Amino acid sequence: MFFNLNPFRSQAPCTLCARSGGGLCTLCRAHLQASLTLEKPLCRCGLPTPGVAAASLCGRCLRRPPPFSATYSQWRYDFPVDRLINAYKHRGRLHLERALLSLAEPAPGPWPEADLVCPLPAHWRRRLWRGFDQAERFARHLGQSWRQPVVPLLRRRHASQHQQGLSQTQRQRNLRDAFIADPRAHGQRVLLIDDVMTSGGSARAASHALLNAGALEVRVWVLARTLQGRV
Repeated sequence: MFFNLNPFRSQAPCTLCARSGGGLCTLCRAHLQASLTLEKPLCRCGLPTPGVAAASLCGRCLRRPPPFSATYSQWRYDFPVDRLINAYKHRGRLHLERALLSLAEPAPGPWPEADLVCPLPAHWRRRLWRGFDQAERFARHLGQSWRQPVVPLLRRRHASQHQQGLSQTQRQRNLRDAFIADPRAHGQRVLLIDDVMTSGGSARAASHALLNAGALEVRVWVLARTLQGRV
């Protein structure tokens, strides 16, 4: 499969193969659905639990349940979705946003009963370095599509180091008290938006902050989920 990441080829309508289709063509989307769709049902941590009842938790979540009550995701974080996300987020290829958003769930969204959607924010230094916050942009587009208000209820206290390569204990220490939640979270059902869930540590820490601020329930939506990560 041809992978078009050249910003000067913006006239190519399909990001992956340069054929017609707009964002992603029908053939490329069908290929992704056949190869990268997460098998349902998903555990609360967002990992597939095939052959298990939909409301059941995996073994690790039974021992240490996440504070959020569900994770919604459709795509496995693997080629070429991982390349699209990394080029978009780390290399500033904003023209890829259209293709990524075309992989998001259509209206009315995964949790119509949510009172609002809230981006899981990057620290202001990381946002300044990138020039944008991908979770904030996703939340704005998804909130408009799902007709749900977007309310930025979270702020990072400090810029945590990247979670990749850290042990579970190091991840927990890295994210301890990482977020401050706005008092407007009180009494709200919050759908937390991010691009990728790897270990789930950021979603766990953000959910704790929201629930401590009085949120009734927190669920998480991510575009893609890595299969090796556990919350």
